[in-house]
Amino acid sequence: MSSGRRSGARRLALALALAALSACTSQGGAAAPPEDAAGGLAAPTPSAPDEELGEDTDSEAAAAGEQEVSPPPYTPRPEDLVEPRQPIEDPSGEALAHFYDALARTDAGAPELTRVAHFGDSSIGLDGLPHAIRKRMQARFGDGGAGFVLIHEYSRNVSSRVVKRRAGEGWNTCYIAYDCKKDGEYGYGGHVFQGGRGAVSEIATLDRGDLSTSASRLELWYAAWPRGGRASLQVDGAAPVVLETRADALEDRWHEIDLDAGPHKVTLRGEGQGTLRAYGLVLEEDGPGVVWDTMSMIGAFTRRLFLFSPNHIARQVAHRDPHLIVFNYGGNDLRRFVSRGVSPERFKEEMRVAYQKIRAGKPEASCLVVSVIDHGRSGIRTVEARHVDAVVDAQREVAFELGCGFFNSLEAMGGPRSIYKWRAARPTLASPDLKHLSERGRDLMGGMIYEALVAGYVAHRRAAASPPA
Repeated sequence: MSSGRRSGARRLALALALAALSACTSQGGAAAPPEDAAGGLAAPTPSAPDEELGEDTDSEAAAAGEQEVSPPPYTPRPEDLVEPRQPIEDPSGEALAHFYDALARTDAGAPELTRVAHFGDSSIGLDGLPHAIRKRMQARFGDGGAGFVLIHEYSRNVSSRVVKRRAGEGWNTCYIAYDCKKDGEYGYGGHVFQGGRGAVSEIATLDRGDLSTSASRLELWYAAWPRGGRASLQVDGAAPVVLETRADALEDRWHEIDLDAGPHKVTLRGEGQGTLRAYGLVLEEDGPGVVWDTMSMIGAFTRRLFLFSPNHIARQVAHRDPHLIVFNYGGNDLRRFVSRGVSPERFKEEMRVAYQKIRAGKPEASCLVVSVIDHGRSGIRTVEARHVDAVVDAQREVAFELGCGFFNSLEAMGGPRSIYKWRAARPTLASPDLKHLSERGRDLMGGMIYEALVAGYVAHRRAAASPPA
């Protein structure tokens, strides 16, 4: 689909969403004020009349005697009326407005997707925590599909809950934590996969379950460069699309294919004399629905995000167009607090630089910082409560400074030393290493984050539907 077709579809989606929201007597909403590039609120601007609808705002205002019209009422669904164990902290009250407004359009049935980009370290490894949130979001607001996935499962620590990936062959993997690309162009997910003739990966929608069993759009994320070869992209055994990836200079590229909604299998091969440089695939539906992308960076410090070329990662994020960006780091940084390898002030500056580099691709997107969980150990070192408190305090301070929401995972677990209680629970909720959650623990934490998001969504919708003071 061309960019023109996509923008036209988005305008149509917006018109349909506004119509649905206006006509519905049980739901309503209002768009959040725009944010500036630093994440703060920009000065409000007057609404422009819709020329296509021939709206005469002056005559209508005069006829109405300049009286303000209240927005339509909003009645939450019964299942949305939850009391979260740990609410999202947001002093501004607007940190997640862009996300909630997109979710409201999706909730009203607009044929568009609400996208979330979830960046983190091993706390989101194996797609555990993100999938715990994703499956609840998609069950409630609609299944938008698998979203962005890596093309090669090169390690048992890199997996996806939303696609089937057959073991690839012939790929050389460069992962951002290893500082292996001096150009800083690691793609959206922090991984570069390079392969020549014989390199192959096979990715398919799930064949069982209620979610991620269908896709109506495929997109290959790759790079053109002077040493580029050819990419062969085959869907369901049909004739492959062959892409030339040789170019005079390194540049980002994307190739999109519209599909009939349903199950699909995609095969990517490297061909020719050069080397294919690929980042990942997108498999998603037309909407309405939610897509929750996982960018897991095992073993990475927050500062590893410095290694992204700023222009490159901004282009990658802008192209993906997320409504919410989640940052979920800190577990590896905790080791530096224990060893006194970093001061709280230095760590806060690292977060500022790292988070803003990712957000530069879409400054108006909502932002959520998820704190580190309680730890008993980090690496070979014993972690004390004061170390965890120091990391959480720093993460909260920077989140508020940058206009982000903050979810306190430590408090959600029960406070300092709660990792031992989670480990002692039966069935256990924490891993034996005392620094990761078990499968059940990740699902429990994901459920708490989901409830916090839904409670915030209801509060946002109610505030938008309230008459002006």
